[in-house]
Amino acid sequence: MKRALFFPSYFGRGFGHIGRCLALADELFRQNWKVAMILAGPHAEVVYKAGYQVFKPWFPTRPRHSKTDPPAYTYILDGSFQVVRDGFVRPWRVRAAVAEMMYIVRRFRPDVLIGDLSLLTWIVGQRAGLPVIQIIRSIMHPAKPCVVWWQEPPKGIVSPNIHPVFDPVLSHWNLEPIDRAEDLFRGDLFLVPSIPELEPLPNDLPSTHYIGALVRKQSPTVVLPQPLDKPDEKPVIYVTLGGGAGPVGNRHFFQVLNKALGEMPWSVIISTGRKFDPTDLPPAPPNIFYYQWVPGPAVIQQSDVVIFHGGYGTLMETMRYGVPSIVLPFHSEQESNGRRLEACSAACVLSPASATASMHLVRRHWRYGEFATWVQPASPLTPEKLREAVFLVLKDPHYRSGAMSLSAVALKYRGAAAAAELIDQLV
Repeated sequence: MKRALFFPSYFGRGFGHIGRCLALADELFRQNWKVAMILAGPHAEVVYKAGYQVFKPWFPTRPRHSKTDPPAYTYILDGSFQVVRDGFVRPWRVRAAVAEMMYIVRRFRPDVLIGDLSLLTWIVGQRAGLPVIQIIRSIMHPAKPCVVWWQEPPKGIVSPNIHPVFDPVLSHWNLEPIDRAEDLFRGDLFLVPSIPELEPLPNDLPSTHYIGALVRKQSPTVVLPQPLDKPDEKPVIYVTLGGGAGPVGNRHFFQVLNKALGEMPWSVIISTGRKFDPTDLPPAPPNIFYYQWVPGPAVIQQSDVVIFHGGYGTLMETMRYGVPSIVLPFHSEQESNGRRLEACSAACVLSPASATASMHLVRRHWRYGEFATWVQPASPLTPEKLREAVFLVLKDPHYRSGAMSLSAVALKYRGAAAAAELIDQLV
């Protein structure tokens, strides 16, 4: 029995990396692979309940969250910011994390390592002499990384200098040095979980394959929530905060939703996520229905417009079912997703970064100098702007046709099944 050990990134709160790994794990399991994941945090229980072995590492330790309110938007230019976020602020932390993962490798005895934006998969693969597969988005591909591509980034952004952290340990292990953080995502096989229209890359990149949406299969016994249980002629608007939207999902945002979408000729379903209990929120207008969880893919399939923050899972479901969207990003990676949809006439982006007058530079110090990024402290989204965007997407047929065009292209790809075949050929 072949064995696959997954290394998903799990410090960003969202479920995108874990969800992609789970989709691929399900397919490998169906093909008689034994699967395990190195994972900590709130999503580890989800993977365990799915029936897979979970190794919870001590390193890197989960960073402490600030007690102050997070900004409404943050510019993320490259993987160097992830190094700091994930707690790799000293060389000894990298050594400790790799040592622990090497211990896990010896216990599980995998045939292949599969990373999804984990900073250590390639290092562990090199040290263990194992092939490495990277589930990689185009903006982080080591051959051509570019997070902010739709405009010139604001001046003054300084990425953290990660060389003092990684250079000593890479040299000690006789591994190739890195020029940038994205070099840590090297591998023997690159799986792009999307389509070229949304993740453009040069045609000549070696060992790089588009596989389409990498999402789990929907249960055949899904129960649709009210008002979808008794469909009428009203357009359906679905709003989902997603797991990664916790930092910016707050009561003010729900007030904006109520004012923007309430008393309109639409049926509105809002999924709050685990952070908020709908019973604790102010009463909603009669056409708005709040839920902590709904079967997202099934609801998206019945929707006319989806409002979300630009996360991968919802992005892929809107593409799969050809549903136009409104994207409210809270960092530049999410805005990149939204801008790709917008460029394909499948979405409208309302970015907090568009209000440039209220953006400001935030400088931080760490052991190896200063780094800086631009943030938007508070969301400039108003009910009027959101309502106008919904009317636009509903009335302009180009949005629906653009989304349907993406759906037609996505049908050519086989997702996890194609990925499993490529992995099997490599192993």
